[in-house]
Amino acid sequence: MGATDNKAIVRRIIDEAWNEQDLDVIDELYSEDYTGHWYLPGGEDSDRESLKAFMSDVFEGFPDYEMDIEFLIAEDDLVTIGFTGDGSHEGEFMGIPPSGSEPAGTPTPGHITYRIEDGQVVEGWSTWDALGLLQGLGVLPEDLSAMAPAADD
Repeated sequence: MGATDNKAIVRRIIDEAWNEQDLDVIDELYSEDYTGHWYLPGGEDSDRESLKAFMSDVFEGFPDYEMDIEFLIAEDDLVTIGFTGDGSHEGEFMGIPPSGSEPAGTPTPGHITYRIEDGQVVEGWSTWDALGLLQGLGVLPEDLSAMAPAADD
């Protein structure tokens, strides 16, 4: 499979799994041996089931969650997307009770890099602006300078 085919797989993941909340797509497009390198509670890598559990948590917390692709680049077996995600906080998410906040117009940015073999994602790396999300939900202050240690004179 080439870069064009791999890009089409990633677009399906975003459109169908994330935006249509169809987790069956994960079983189809991710290898049983998938390893995800991103932050789970405890810091361990994820597998296909923990990815689906995380996505379910996102959809519970943000039932109208929408992920927009900002850019998509493919080379050989790697596809990288930059994305923004947003939704109304109507359910518990990561222990945070619902705030009822509407999409704030400041979506959470992030990136995901997928490694694809034989039409399935076998490995992934992701980061997203969790700090900005927590600030947008009002869990943390927007101005963190008060938290900085005082400089010694």
